[in-house]
Amino acid sequence: MKRSPDRRRLPPLNALRAFEAAARHLNFSRAADELSVTPGAVSQQIQNLEDYVGAPLFRRTPKGLLLTDAAQTALPALREAFDGLAEAASLLTAAVDGRRLTLTAAPSFAAKWLVPRLGRFEAAYPQVDVWLSAGLDLVDLTAGEVDIALRYGAGRYPGMEVRRLIGETVIPVLSPELHAANPLNRPEDLANHLLLHDGSPDPDD
Repeated sequence: MKRSPDRRRLPPLNALRAFEAAARHLNFSRAADELSVTPGAVSQQIQNLEDYVGAPLFRRTPKGLLLTDAAQTALPALREAFDGLAEAASLLTAAVDGRRLTLTAAPSFAAKWLVPRLGRFEAAYPQVDVWLSAGLDLVDLTAGEVDIALRYGAGRYPGMEVRRLIGETVIPVLSPELHAANPLNRPEDLANHLLLHDGSPDPDD
């Protein structure tokens, strides 16, 4: 039986880093400075990668280095992969050293109130990695997977530390046509109308 190729088989990470830096600078010396190695080390890593892929990655011209077609094709995906690795490393370290803050909020509240304010929080606390989950399900904060839950209600959550963020005012409204047919001028007039009741978790608040 023919063995399927291993798509996760990768060349050495140092060779990929050297290629990405050299391709960005189009200069082995500047890439070496960035990576804190010698230009010769960068050149050797590039040679190793070229041997691995079986094709040249740079063309040397009187005006300097140029990328080959193969290198130009692969470079965007490689940069995206390095960005993903950096993000994954950040998530790992944030989870280990307690810098990750996980929030959950209703989708509408998250989109209209919370997300527009997260930029200022992240600017003030760049060391904190904020994760936001938009949903209406109740969560178990004692499980440790969520740090803060933002919910609509009266705040009666036994065993939890509760902070009130904002309040609201609810008033009855009706169309001008309905008001003309059946005026609503006093609280007693509500008895003559069909009311739409608040179905919130805490209707008696």
